Amino acid sequence: MPNSGLTSAPARAMGVPRTKRDDLELLVNSRNPIVTVETGEEPRFVELLERVAVDLGIPLYVWSVTTGLARTGGAALYNSDQPEQALANISTVQGDGIFLLKDFGRYCDNDRISRRLRDLADGFRTARRSIVILGAEIHLPAELAADAVEFQLGLPSVEELSSGVKATLAELNRSQGIASSLDAAGVAQLAKNLSGLPEEDALRVLRQCVLRRGRADAGLLDEVLEAKRQAMHTDGLLETVQREASFSDVAGLGKLREWIGKRKCALTPEGQRFGLVPPKGVLITGVQGCGKSLAARAVAGEWGYELARLDAGALYDKYVGESERRLRKALDVAQKLSPVVLWIDEIEKAFASAGSSGDADAGLSQRLLATLLTWMQDRESGVFLAATSNNITILPPEMLRKGRFDEIFFVDLPGAAARVDLFGLHIRKRGRDTASFDLAKLSIASEGFSGAEIEQVIVAGLYTAFSQKQQLTTEILLAEIQATQPLSVTRAEEITEIRTWAKSRAVAAD
Repeated sequence: MPNSGLTSAPARAMGVPRTKRDDLELLVNSRNPIVTVETGEEPRFVELLERVAVDLGIPLYVWSVTTGLARTGGAALYNSDQPEQALANISTVQGDGIFLLKDFGRYCDNDRISRRLRDLADGFRTARRSIVILGAEIHLPAELAADAVEFQLGLPSVEELSSGVKATLAELNRSQGIASSLDAAGVAQLAKNLSGLPEEDALRVLRQCVLRRGRADAGLLDEVLEAKRQAMHTDGLLETVQREASFSDVAGLGKLREWIGKRKCALTPEGQRFGLVPPKGVLITGVQGCGKSLAARAVAGEWGYELARLDAGALYDKYVGESERRLRKALDVAQKLSPVVLWIDEIEKAFASAGSSGDADAGLSQRLLATLLTWMQDRESGVFLAATSNNITILPPEMLRKGRFDEIFFVDLPGAAARVDLFGLHIRKRGRDTASFDLAKLSIASEGFSGAEIEQVIVAGLYTAFSQKQQLTTEILLAEIQATQPLSVTRAEEITEIRTWAKSRAVAAD
């Protein structure tokens, strides 16, 4: 007896997570007449749809402009290669059916084709009959979009990639004589390191790395990870970043360090057995140049997580719905990269307008905010969101309410002790002995300076010392401090406003 597609509901009610197969079966069983699928992974989706058709006991028909319309395993119907002819043929098929139309979105701007599709959709609502429009990018006319529901294939899970990784290693062993010394845990980690890429891209990266090395050993794990960073396709929105920072590179911020250190326990099996819940994220605001971005990046180094940067300023696109789609894609990639620190620098660039009526950008920023907030609420563990903001007062209140972020930290101008540490850190970084400098004197002279301004004092001092053909000294640095007007002077009113806001609404990071 064919599976109705609903028999797994009791199992899911007992906590078994839904799969993409479940979601696609639900769309067909719910009698959605038009389903759109945007993906570059056509073979992977076709395989999934074939399994769904078998599960539901529904015939599957596939159309492309080169082959025409054919039932799975059968010959193409006569005179069905043109789009309008294909729709005419579909209208004659009786009973349940799934009709996969490849690259059909490009033909939907034609008035006759659009009208035929709408007529078919009207007749499909009383049976399990669905037209599935598949393509790398789909833009339907408004009248068709109203009848369509989107299915998101997403990226392959680690479990899905594992079988492909095993098959690729076995094939390279047969064809190239390259043996693998990786045990089961190593192969699983290899699949994990490839997550975040489409299946074909992931296996291509794996094949290239193995052929380049001439062996499949433990060293392959890091090489694949680096190659994946180069191969990521996220429309410029998401960039994987090397973990080059930790809190040893950050001066001060003692309370933030302590908070991050405590939450690390929740990432361990022991902590989770104890009942600790993995943290969701932090929002770090404060004075410009005081180490907010460095602190966000340092979390990844401290926890040994991957680090991915989301460019909030690159979200906006001219096409309706495209910006939201790109954001969802980037967030999906981040989930597949887990465990990862997702770093959104200057988050107000993308979402500040969402706090207004939405007239400035026709409501786009509000839709983007809704997409992000839904993801923040529903996402699985393994993605820690570290966002920074120079002006938190312009962010919409929905983003700042309790539960969105675990904590909001305020990074102020460094105090006297932190300035001593900052001078010492940057002097050592440039190969000088801090014992040759009066750090306390430099700290007193630089009151009101940010960490970035202190670093620039040392950079400028090195230029001065080199031009004078002498070594860098305390006196040279003091002269550079005297010649600098810090942000706390030139933008005193703005800094006062930010401090006033943070006094009762945020936790001091230091």
